[in-house]
Amino acid sequence: MELKFKKTGHDYYEPLRFSPFSCETMRESIVPDSCADIARIVETTGLVCLTSRELTGDGRFSAGGTVEVSVLYIPEQADRSSREESPCALHFQIPFQCYGEGLPECEFPDIRGELRSIDTRALNPRKVLTRANLTLYPAGCRHTGLSVCTDIDGEGEGVQLLGQKRETRVVAGVREKEFSFSEELPLSPGRGGAEEILSTRLDIRGTDSKLIGSKLVVKGLISAAILYRETGGRLAMLQQDLPFSQILEGSGFDEDCESEADYRLLSVECRQGSEGGDAYVVTVNLTLSARVTVWRREEVSFIADLYSTAAPVRCETMDLELNEDCQRSARRQNIRELLETAAAVKSVLDTEISCGGAQVSGGEVKIPLWARCLYLDENDALGSVRKEFTVSCPAELPDGAPAGEDCLAESVCLGDVIANIMPEGIELRAPLEYSLTCASRRRYLCVSGGETEEEESGRERAPSLVLRKMGPEETLWSVAKQYRTTCRGILEVNELEEDAPIPTDRLLLIPKAR
Repeated sequence: MELKFKKTGHDYYEPLRFSPFSCETMRESIVPDSCADIARIVETTGLVCLTSRELTGDGRFSAGGTVEVSVLYIPEQADRSSREESPCALHFQIPFQCYGEGLPECEFPDIRGELRSIDTRALNPRKVLTRANLTLYPAGCRHTGLSVCTDIDGEGEGVQLLGQKRETRVVAGVREKEFSFSEELPLSPGRGGAEEILSTRLDIRGTDSKLIGSKLVVKGLISAAILYRETGGRLAMLQQDLPFSQILEGSGFDEDCESEADYRLLSVECRQGSEGGDAYVVTVNLTLSARVTVWRREEVSFIADLYSTAAPVRCETMDLELNEDCQRSARRQNIRELLETAAAVKSVLDTEISCGGAQVSGGEVKIPLWARCLYLDENDALGSVRKEFTVSCPAELPDGAPAGEDCLAESVCLGDVIANIMPEGIELRAPLEYSLTCASRRRYLCVSGGETEEEESGRERAPSLVLRKMGPEETLWSVAKQYRTTCRGILEVNELEEDAPIPTDRLLLIPKAR
């Protein structure tokens, strides 16, 4: 006879991991007529603006956008009345479109872009070739719909159930919003106004994300570093942290849900002056995209095993995979790296350290880093140096987390970068913060159906009373199932408490079920 079960449905999303993929793009650019010829290229910087990302029909990721390029160069007609060179800048965009492997069932696709390297060389004094290499990190979710047996519907004669409960951390949903950000940044008093913006660096990160009622409230910080030439030719840096906040729709989520926010740069404009004509400010206009992932704790109850004291039972089972014991820990480590220069350094104008995608391997977190310095050498010539290196940090698991679990690492270089001039070049010191999010992917066998069968004819009658010890690998459930009796019956006849451990050297009386 087929057993009828009560079932509980679970509907959520699981995060998916994909391998990062690379993209190379290049462009030849003509120096505008309003700019002087190029004598020497100092350095090239860029910002990645990801304006499109989607899954194609064949399940691949498609990412498109532009690299906002700034080429810092010394013009041929540089003013030689001062030993300090007065640089100029070219600004242009390099479009890109690239593809990576994905999954057709992926939902909420997203891609984070990272500029791995960028370089410009002069083809002639009026033309340059710029080559940019990007690393793209795709992400997404997979919808999961579970229907799990939790109880017997109606009375099943003598049916015994072994129920279990497990808690898993799942994605409840994703919300996205595009928004604009504009700010006028005052220049240092007592100095000249900005004659030309040479380069712009932006670091955008989230600082807080909360679900308040039916709204998602997110906050973040934009760290802007702007190199500009003052009236008169002197170089200056403008650095400022710009806080921002946004409200997204959060209906459909419980208030005890957790949330995490990430941001993508869609467009950037940085210019000297303000709308009102104030030459002593720099105006920054950005378009950003906020992506908020909402997490919740889901309790999953299921039948791990069953049998009947009245008749044999044939069970149908299925695999149930759950992410458990999700924990997060953060660590900080100071880094120090020497960037060697061809000439002795007189002063440092700008420094930058950026992090690549961190990987967990062999008990360590390996973090690729890119460092650059803009400086004046002993002859007041403008120079730049870059270096790529990898830092290894201990992969310390969160307290209580089991070993051998699946870990995701993220890193960011926070705080000021300290530059020390050395005989060999420039030594950079900076605090590096990295986090580990660990979760165990566990598999359970659960009952998905079953039916009772008729007793085999000629089967020997089981003894009405059995006296035996429990084996080291046996449980009370397995013994009761073997003799088709009940756990409660064994406990009662042996005068044992329900949660008390049963010694393996004690003889147990195994009664026949009534």
